[in-house]
Amino acid sequence: MSVSSQNIEEMETSDHLSNEALDLAASLTGALGTSRILPLRPQDEALLEGIDSFHFGPGGSRKAWSIGEGPLIVLVHGYSGRGVQMATLARQLAADGFQCVFFDAGGHGASQPERIGFFTFINDTRDLLAFLGKPVHALIGHSAGALAMMRARELYGVSAERYGVICAPVFPYVPLETMRATGAPEQALDYMKAVLSDQFQMSWSDLAAGQSFAAEADKEFLAIYDTADLTVRHSDAEVLGEIWPNAKVVKTDGYGHNRILKAEETLAAVADFVKL
Repeated sequence: MSVSSQNIEEMETSDHLSNEALDLAASLTGALGTSRILPLRPQDEALLEGIDSFHFGPGGSRKAWSIGEGPLIVLVHGYSGRGVQMATLARQLAADGFQCVFFDAGGHGASQPERIGFFTFINDTRDLLAFLGKPVHALIGHSAGALAMMRARELYGVSAERYGVICAPVFPYVPLETMRATGAPEQALDYMKAVLSDQFQMSWSDLAAGQSFAAEADKEFLAIYDTADLTVRHSDAEVLGEIWPNAKVVKTDGYGHNRILKAEETLAAVADFVKL
């Protein structure tokens, strides 16, 4: 079958568009792999005073903190955040009789500067639990850290008696929505979906269906969301409630995506959730 000059021109145009989309996707992937680290403010330094620190992970490149004694609770911060965001919660839970550990993920805070992705939080959660070497009473995560933490279960056998997520996206739609808002074409976003699927090691359809949060029989699950969150849809709470039929769902109002971590309602809900 012969190919007309019009067919050739159409293919060249298509290739040109494809290459442009691929180049844009590469640029967007680069942006996704760089964190905008929150500064350590004086009030944050005060929160860390008196808390023991240690290092774990590849070459001891991750910094972590441990406070309290008792059953272990591990707290995971979100993308472009840092561990100290979980310190208020850790202090309260330690006062209630738990050992609470939180950390700066790779490429964040005081940990080694490096390219990051959702895989960073997946791998760091795995490595931290292996380093600690004791049963985990509860895993509590915020935002993207919570999503990645939950995926680490199937990938690496990460396990806890209870799981709590705060403002966690059901799947990694936040970077896609951010890119779409800047005018990125859907073709470029399709490339991004492939990149994200690779990081989670599952198909995009399974990822978008919330399979990272697949329920575990006889395990307790808590989902906390804020109705004023402009980053993650608070309606994701209802989606997770369908995935985990026995989930406890808490909705706050007016705190947004980050301030919710110190909200009295959040502190009370988590304390009640983890109590023995």
